[in-house]
Amino acid sequence: MQRKIVPGVIKEIRCTTVTADKTVREAAVLMTAENIGAAIVVGAGGLVGIVTERDLMRKVIGANQDPDVITVGDVMTQNPDTITGDCLSSKALEMMVEKGYRHLPIVDAAGKPIGMVSQRDLYQAVQESLAEDLQACETYVHGGESYGVGA
Repeated sequence: MQRKIVPGVIKEIRCTTVTADKTVREAAVLMTAENIGAAIVVGAGGLVGIVTERDLMRKVIGANQDPDVITVGDVMTQNPDTITGDCLSSKALEMMVEKGYRHLPIVDAAGKPIGMVSQRDLYQAVQESLAEDLQACETYVHGGESYGVGA
């Protein structure tokens, strides 16, 4: 079953943002408190980037940089690809696999950031869809409602 990102995959819209002038430590503390692996970087014009755990590990800790000096703007991915809430989960997952992303910002029609979707979110949605399809097949085989018509 195809699901739209919102509300099919992401049921609760949460948008954790940080500005490019914040230190990497401040971003890491925020991401830890929110229990997230990536944050959207915003500026005066809206979304300007994305900063991820991987950015912090590779560009700061692994490069022996000072997280109290290096800013989010120094390590973020600028102008990331985005999706809208009505994007199909399969398209978002295909984009992520093809381009090696683990997170994609979700924007509204005006380009304003409204949330983030992760590969984990998408894999969970795929697993739920497969379970629903399997249940429908079992119902059909064992004499329930017609295949594809059940709840």
